[in-house]
Amino acid sequence: MTKKWFQRAVTAAMVFLLAAGQCVTGFADDWDNGTPGLVIGGDGVYEVEAGETTRLTIQLKNTGAGTAENVNVQAKGAAGIIPYKLSLAGGGNVGDIGVNGYRELKLTVTMDDIVEESNYPVTLNFSYNGSGGGNYSGSSTIYLKVKGYGREPDFLLDNMTLVPESLSPGETAELSGRVVNRGTQDMHQVELSLDNLSAEGISLVSGFSSKTVAQIPVGGETAFRFPLAASADMAAGNYPVTIKLKYQDEFGKAYEKTQQFYVNVGGVAGKKADLEIRNMKEPGGTYGVNQNFTVSFDLYNAGETTAKSIAVTAEAVDATAVVPKSASRKTVKELAPGASVPFSFQFAGTSSSTSQNYAIQFTVEYTSGGSATTTFKQYAGVNVSNPDKDDENESKPKIIVSNYVSDPLIVMAGDEFDLTMTLMNTHKEKAVKNIKMFLTLAEETSSETEKSGNIFTPVNSSNTFYFDSIGPKSTVDKSLRLYVVPDAQPKTYTLTVNFEYEDGNGKEYTAQELLGINVKQVTQLQIDEFSIPEMVEVYQPVSVSFSYYNTGKVTLNNVMIKVEGDVDCQNKSTYIGNMESGNSEYFETTFSAMQPGETPVTIIVSYEDPSGETVEERRELMLNAMEPMMPEDMEGEPENPPLDMGQIAKYIGILAVLGAGLVFFMKKQKEEPKRNAESMNSDDFEDDDEDDDFDDEALEEDENDKEGMPL
Repeated sequence: MTKKWFQRAVTAAMVFLLAAGQCVTGFADDWDNGTPGLVIGGDGVYEVEAGETTRLTIQLKNTGAGTAENVNVQAKGAAGIIPYKLSLAGGGNVGDIGVNGYRELKLTVTMDDIVEESNYPVTLNFSYNGSGGGNYSGSSTIYLKVKGYGREPDFLLDNMTLVPESLSPGETAELSGRVVNRGTQDMHQVELSLDNLSAEGISLVSGFSSKTVAQIPVGGETAFRFPLAASADMAAGNYPVTIKLKYQDEFGKAYEKTQQFYVNVGGVAGKKADLEIRNMKEPGGTYGVNQNFTVSFDLYNAGETTAKSIAVTAEAVDATAVVPKSASRKTVKELAPGASVPFSFQFAGTSSSTSQNYAIQFTVEYTSGGSATTTFKQYAGVNVSNPDKDDENESKPKIIVSNYVSDPLIVMAGDEFDLTMTLMNTHKEKAVKNIKMFLTLAEETSSETEKSGNIFTPVNSSNTFYFDSIGPKSTVDKSLRLYVVPDAQPKTYTLTVNFEYEDGNGKEYTAQELLGINVKQVTQLQIDEFSIPEMVEVYQPVSVSFSYYNTGKVTLNNVMIKVEGDVDCQNKSTYIGNMESGNSEYFETTFSAMQPGETPVTIIVSYEDPSGETVEERRELMLNAMEPMMPEDMEGEPENPPLDMGQIAKYIGILAVLGAGLVFFMKKQKEEPKRNAESMNSDDFEDDDEDDDFDDEALEEDENDKEGMPL
């Protein structure tokens, strides 16, 4: 092959490629009627859960050069036994997909309850037509990533009832309910039993405290009944009974769960009797030895349930100086809420008494229907005169607190109150002078020898007060303001009034008086803020969770959380029990709206303070629900305009003519060396002029060839 022939071949090839490129470019510009091609978008891996039905959205794209018409997709699992069921929305009929367009396939996958963790392949087979004719098919594989079997069987203790709803001490009731298997696998070797039963509390009347069932299938249930009794001396209140459930799953793995059920004893849950001494009448004046005096009062039930087994005991603090002249202990069988009963007791001073004020102590004991006894004490004072004994004691002058008033009568811990006392010199002839009075309060602790700090503190003064003198049979009033420490326990405290004084001769004396101050503690329950979504769908579960804290100084009794409103909630009432000071708890529940629109929901946290009064903390919510929305299939991008088959034929014809011309040219070039073989020698490359002449001829021949080619 000579250099000239090579140059000619290269030139011809360049001309052909240039023409073909122009043709292809024009063809590509108008290319919208080519072959379609379907592929699956994304990574092709989709997560599903064992025992769940999942609706997958799979994007089917057309990456080809033509419209895919009448697209049909079929989903097929792997060969053999597959742990799932497949269903394509619309039976797999997709419709048309234009160039660069897409459709979203809705594939519903229902996994078996028990399935091994793995990736399961699903083949999607496509069949479709081209817009210019022709049938096409293809396939793509996606994978179902299964989280697998790893969940334990789920159960529900349902229809838990106690008939009757409340037990009286010594009576019986039946606890019934059912165990519902709401999980995704069967429960095997199910054993239901009751714990923390005792003869002194809630006990089993007869039979066995457990029940065994071989199997509870998915969606199945089994009922149970246990006859219970409350002991005859139980106090009113809510008592927990532990329900224990043992079972196994499909693989023999054992589980144990417990749940509390609270049995109410003694009437309505959380209600107690609350007795008070009212209208106490103390003896006025001064009484001599063996002179009878009477102390009377009304015993009132300020509680919410009947007080039972009431006993009132009256006794002098100094039993040698003052003795009872009537029965010192009186009983009442019961006292209804809001009712009262009068009491009176007679006393007299003895020869051992001295001229002074003596304290009478009244102790009240009662129950709210059970064995737990409530006790409180209250005091009254009486002035006793015994000159003979005073003479024996060199006519000793005596200072007493003849009267005192607390304002308010019941003092709140952490608050201030006013205390007014009347101080009396009981001696009929001698005055007292240089009187020093000071207050002390030492609360008994666990040790008999240990004492706690002061409960009451004077405001803007010390706890010591001075008086110049008090004349014979004279009185002095003293008012002071006291502060109660915030952590004082709710009860009646005994405030001790101490005296140091002198008579006219400078002889020193001491005396002591006791005052009763009733203190009530403030309860404080703090609840964290929580919220719900602004809009939810009907039947969509809404989760509410919050922490709550007992920031007060006392225990909160019978804490209960309730959900009120027209919502579906598994546990609308949850009993928490007692909550110690400084403790915190966490609560979580779910509920759902039953109908569209606004539904008010109230979360109530209730408890009892130490006095038995019920306190509620409320949180008001508004649940706004709408009808469930069904997602619509997304349409693909607009299809390209219809393809022009005439243009495709034109360009194919042009390419065919160019190819034929190239073949003719190459054949001609093969013949050229034979005609010129004799003339070709070493002089063919002597000068550039000849080469130029040859090139010009070749170009001229090429032009002639082009002109002779049919269009």
